[in-house]
Amino acid sequence: MPSLGQLLLVRGEGKIIVGKNCLFGIKRGGYNYKGVIEFQPREKNSQIIIEDDVQTNNNLFICAANKIVISSNTLIGQNVTIMDFEAHGINPSKRNELGTIGEVFIGANVWIGNNVVILKNTSIGKNSIVAVGSVVSGKFPDNVIIGGIPAKVIREITD
Repeated sequence: MPSLGQLLLVRGEGKIIVGKNCLFGIKRGGYNYKGVIEFQPREKNSQIIIEDDVQTNNNLFICAANKIVISSNTLIGQNVTIMDFEAHGINPSKRNELGTIGEVFIGANVWIGNNVVILKNTSIGKNSIVAVGSVVSGKFPDNVIIGGIPAKVIREITD
């Protein structure tokens, strides 16, 4: 059973799998009483998979039309949005339809800063850091710091 430090809403027809020792929301974190954590596996076959020891700050929104995986030991800041699809079609005649659907994979031991948006078809390698305020789309290797709008590799993490 995960620990909850903020109200958690679950909506949708899909499946959510949560590993051991996960923490969603922090009472002493910012905006604790002015928001929620929301998981939406929207479609019948949608999956949100959160592995062991994932910890988040407040006001997290994860919305899947297909599949989102957050690997073990990941840290997620406040006001983060993760979506694996475009909410609306690009063509003006299809704006009321679901847009392109993809997947999101976040590797083990990733640290995601506050106010980050992670978009469809994104893969973030293990041990990486996502800088505050980034908009992330694409594939990123292990052991890097990424940031910006759009996010790009800023530097490698070396010991």
